[in-house]
Amino acid sequence: MKRLLLILAGVAVTVLPYTVTTYADEMTKDMKTGKDECLIVAKNCGNDVDSVFERINRIKGEIARGTDVYTGDELKALDRELKNNENLLNYLKTDSPPAGPERL
Repeated sequence: MKRLLLILAGVAVTVLPYTVTTYADEMTKDMKTGKDECLIVAKNCGNDVDSVFERINRIKGEIARGTDVYTGDELKALDRELKNNENLLNYLKTDSPPAGPERL
């Protein structure tokens, strides 16, 4: 039993540096592209909490960066996110439901 535990510990110690390196490479890759994945697919958000105004401004800023940073599909996703947040802001201001299909 001790031998099995020693072997498993040895394997874990051997594999750990590779996993840390791979994770660091992914983070570096994301930083190089400059994409804000939190706005696109809610990934790598950490503890980011924005007001609706801040989120709208961030999205507009990212859309302004255009195709130098984002693909066409990502820009469409950002545009949808912008419209959703603008609808939310309108709802919060006017207390009327956001635009969309009528509900019974």
